[in-house]
Order: sequence, then C-alpha cells, then structure tokens
Amino acid sequence: MTRTIKFSRIWNIACPIIIGNIAQNLLSISDTAFLGHLDAISLGAAALGGVAYLSIMMLGMGFSIGIQIIIARMYGAGRIGQIGSVLHHALFFIIPFAGVLWGVCYRFGNDMLSLLIRSPEVLHEAGLFFDVRIAGILFGFLVYVCQSFFVGVAQTKIISYITCLMVAVNIVFDWLLIFGHAGFPAMGIRGAALASVLSEAVAVAVYVAHVYRKKAFREYGIFRRMSYRQATMTHLVKIAVPVSLQNFLSVGSWFIFFILVEKMGEQELAVSNIGRSLYTLLLLPLWGFASAVNALVSYSIGCGKPQLTLPIMGKITLITVASILVMAAFTALFAKQVINIYTDIPDLGAATIGIMPSICLSAVFFGMGFICFNTVSGTGNTHVSLLIEIFATCIYIAVAMMAVEVWRWGILHVWLVDGIYGVTVMIASLTYLAGGGWMKQATSTSRRTPPEKT
Repeated sequence: MTRTIKFSRIWNIACPIIIGNIAQNLLSISDTAFLGHLDAISLGAAALGGVAYLSIMMLGMGFSIGIQIIIARMYGAGRIGQIGSVLHHALFFIIPFAGVLWGVCYRFGNDMLSLLIRSPEVLHEAGLFFDVRIAGILFGFLVYVCQSFFVGVAQTKIISYITCLMVAVNIVFDWLLIFGHAGFPAMGIRGAALASVLSEAVAVAVYVAHVYRKKAFREYGIFRRMSYRQATMTHLVKIAVPVSLQNFLSVGSWFIFFILVEKMGEQELAVSNIGRSLYTLLLLPLWGFASAVNALVSYSIGCGKPQLTLPIMGKITLITVASILVMAAFTALFAKQVINIYTDIPDLGAATIGIMPSICLSAVFFGMGFICFNTVSGTGNTHVSLLIEIFATCIYIAVAMMAVEVWRWGILHVWLVDGIYGVTVMIASLTYLAGGGWMKQATSTSRRTPPEKT
C-alpha cells in the first residue's frame, strides 16, 4: 500500500462500475422512453410506482453496501478466506427478508399508494406497475449482493458485462411487452415492469454461473461449508442495517418529493419523471466513484492506514464534480435531441427543457455530498451515516413541503430542493470527518472484526 491512492487506482475500480451503472440506469431510461411514447398518465405513474419500488429496493442495496464494507476490509487485511462466510450470511439474511418485504408490499402496497396519490388514473397505473415490479424484489436484492462482492474484492469488470446484458434483455422485453410486438401481449405499463424483473433474473443467473465457473473464487470460500455463526451475523447486521435504513430514507424522501409534485398536476409529474431520468443520467459517473471511495477507504483502514481517507475523498470529489459538469454540458448541448428520446409530446418536451438548469445545479451539489457521505460509510461508522441521513432527510422533506404547499414554487425551483439535500449531507459529513475521532475508532473496529475458522 503506497502513501497515497493514485488517480489510476481510483479509475480502475470506478470505471467498470460506471459502465455497469450506465447500463443499469438504461433500464430506467428505456422504461421512461418507451412509456413516454405511450401516454402522459403512464409516464407519470411509472415515476411514482418506480420510486416506490426503488425505496423498498434501497433496503437491499444499503445492506449490500454494508457487505461491501466488510468484504473490502477483509480483503485489505488479507483475510480472503473469510469472505465467503460473509457472503453466505448475507444470503441467510437477504433471502427471507426479500420474502417478507414482498408479502407486505403485495398486501398493503396499493393501499399505501391510494393514500398518497390524488389522481385516480395515475393511481391505477402506478398500482399496476408496482404490483408486477415488486414480484422481482429477490432478484434485485441478489443483484446488489453479487455486485457488493465483486466491488469488495476489486474485480469490477464483470459488473459491466452483466449489467450490459441486463439492459439488452430489458430493452428487448420492453419492446415486446409494452406494445405487444412479435405475438406478445400488449401489457402497457405492466410490460415495462415485467421486462425489468426478467432482466434482473437473467443477471442473477449469470453472476452465479460466473462464480461457479471461475476456480479463482474458491480461495474466498464461497459456497463451501455454509454454516451459520451468530458472531458473523451480528457483525454483519451491525454494519449493514444502518446503511440499509439510510438508503431507504434517502430514496423514500425522493418518493415523498414525487408525491408532492403529483399534487402540482399530472403534467408536472410527467415532466418530473423525465427530469428524474435526466438527473440519473447526469449522476451516472457518481455511483462508480461512490463505490470506489467506499471500497478504497475500507481497504485502506483494513491495511492499517486510515490517514489515507481524506486524500482519497478529496481526489474522488474532484473527479466526480468534473464528470458531472461534463455530463451536464453534453445534456445541455443536445437538450432537444435527448428530450425527443423520451417523448414526442411538445408541451412535455418544452417543460422538461425548462427545468434542466435546476437539475444540473442540483446534480453537482448532490454529487459532492454523496462522495463525502460515502467516505463516512467507508470508515465503518454506519450508525453515524444513518444519523446524517436522518438529519438531511428531515430538512429535505421540510423544504420540499414548504416549496410546494406554502411558497407555491414552480417546478423549475422545486427541483432545486435536491441541491439543498446535497449541501446538507456534505456539511454534516465534513463536520464529522474533521473531528478526527473516527480514525481511532475505525482502526480498532478493523481489529475487532470476528475471526472465522478456515
């Protein structure tokens, strides 16, 4: 381990994840693009149904980030034979957890949506989307667990390949199932949801086949002696559950944001769904760099060098902001062409172009805050990251409610609220890191990780 982390090392970890996330986010983009050519009601309903589903999925994604932190710490400490046990215990937890969440959402999901959505047409379509999409929750959780393993052991290229395959499957089934081509039934918004479920199922199958086929993964102890140890599960839950709750709160607050937008009108909701997709497009590089800062900080602490944490954060923040600005410039330059991918309805296109300045500005501040936040998570202090998320979420929801219901802002200014969230997270994370007390705690936590017999 050198005295610093080079940009090339950051890029080697982040680049395959960025490519993978470009592919993975094309799932949402393709759904939005296909539905945008269907009608405005379906487009707006997919936003609400999709964000509601994503809120639930963040419980699994957050748990997988906790897995990634532990695996990267073990990998940095050279304890690779124990990684398989962590992965096994993650499966012991995530599979029944997915089953419970599916049961709860299947029984109460539509009731929850009916309490929040005003328009009957949007409510009906959102319910159709959510019911089908939630059926694939286990596949989505398993995709996140597989990705956490490969990021944790710094073998991220396979993520790019499999997510590209996942997108290809999704696009094909979108075309077949939404409009009913090649003899398939025309399922409309349900077809978009089913296409995503099928693409995730294919991805899980390929991940498992890859691990079985590669002899190199045997050194990690994967699928060997899958015995249960309470100490391992306790450590996993202690690290992963706060991250899981944090991710749920983060996207759950975004769901509330869309509920507030729905009260502004069906067109504002449809415009915001396209805006959400553009926002995701601008942030495509962020997810790779966020995974990189998380993994590199965990790895550095595992190697006994927590002093590298702040230099790593600084370099990755610089790269992140530069990449978002490049994406924003590209989107602004080809705004009309990009919007035409999503919709051929003139009013929607013009309104979406109108909110793009707010989307770009919010993306920059969100990116900076997210890197700082993932630095805190990477130190293993996930309870602190949860407190930061609670604090930022409360401010975000309060400002969003005031903007829509009291100040009566237009949709252009309402989208600036996401930037306020990013600034809040960044200030809170930097305040905690500047204190310095986390450094000793991170080192001692690394030493206390429960050993595993190999």
